[in-house]
Amino acid sequence: MEIRELVYHAVVKLGSLGKECNLELSQRLGMAELQLNQIHYLKIIDRTVELTFSRFAQILGVTKPSVTEIVNKLIKVDCVRKVQSAVDGRIYFIELTEKGRNIAQLTSLAEQKLVDIILSKLSEDEITQFVDLVRKL
Repeated sequence: MEIRELVYHAVVKLGSLGKECNLELSQRLGMAELQLNQIHYLKIIDRTVELTFSRFAQILGVTKPSVTEIVNKLIKVDCVRKVQSAVDGRIYFIELTEKGRNIAQLTSLAEQKLVDIILSKLSEDEITQFVDLVRKL
């Protein structure tokens, strides 16, 4: 695995432990009404083409009724919408609204920016140590 990828995974894990940092970011982005797990769901939706309720349930390892609850909550905060398939009217796709897409991409950009800062400030040995330390958490 490439060192940049190792750092990225360490930052993602560290980010999940830093609720205060996430709260500050969510407020700055106007995401105060979202929980951290909902931001994670938006990221999954953003990177999955033609995401159905069944596929989303499979990805998350939950039931379809749980996915329906998740999607309905995201619809209420204007982050996703259900779009009926033109080919099969029984199938609905989960798509991001503009707000949802902005949130999904901005959080990823913030993580990448942190990776760039770490790469610019630490030596290769320090980066390796950083990754090893985060793995222990």
